[in-house]
Amino acid sequence: MPSLLERLLGADTPDEQADLESRQETADEALRDAVDHAGHPVEDCGITAVAVVNEGPDGEPVVVPVARFSLGEHVEEPDRDLVWDLVAEAAAALREPFWDVFVRHYDVQFTFDGDELFEAETCRRVLLTTDLVDRFATEAGRSVADLRAAVEAADDIDDEVAPVAWGEPVDYSRTDDAAVVVGGTAAAAAASASAASCAGAGAAAGGGGTC
Repeated sequence: MPSLLERLLGADTPDEQADLESRQETADEALRDAVDHAGHPVEDCGITAVAVVNEGPDGEPVVVPVARFSLGEHVEEPDRDLVWDLVAEAAAALREPFWDVFVRHYDVQFTFDGDELFEAETCRRVLLTTDLVDRFATEAGRSVADLRAAVEAADDIDDEVAPVAWGEPVDYSRTDDAAVVVGGTAAAAAASASAASCAGAGAAAGGGGTC
């Protein structure tokens, strides 16, 4: 029997893919509503992809949900207070739809700058563990400042392992034995995209709504 990743990368649409797409759509709607309601100054945002990075012992997907915020080409250096407000919005939007899925970490990406001719946008990301997201969402009195402090304190300067406070992006579509589920497609590892411009999991598939 084909593995989960083989099925996701095949021509058919397995039930697991449809389930992840549904969860992604729910989180995407919640995020855009929250950003609109708060009036955060961003150009675009969305839950742009769900990267399936492994398969559990019972065949369940191990995933990385990806949120994306476009801060605008005019922004040379993001306001970190705004960044963490947006990280908190993403955490809140992602937690409920993915609460019963094996989440390796949550990947919250930010694009900005890149207004020069032929200059790609800069991209950075914040990685959150499920434990940090659960504590932020459920413990009374937890603030955005508390979440930020916890991530910054635990960041060991390894951009691959959560938590990460402000790291380089990873192109999940170019990772061996991984599939990127977004908008009804599964992108294989050979997909060409620029990780530096966050074109991996999300932009390669054109995900994300306008906020």
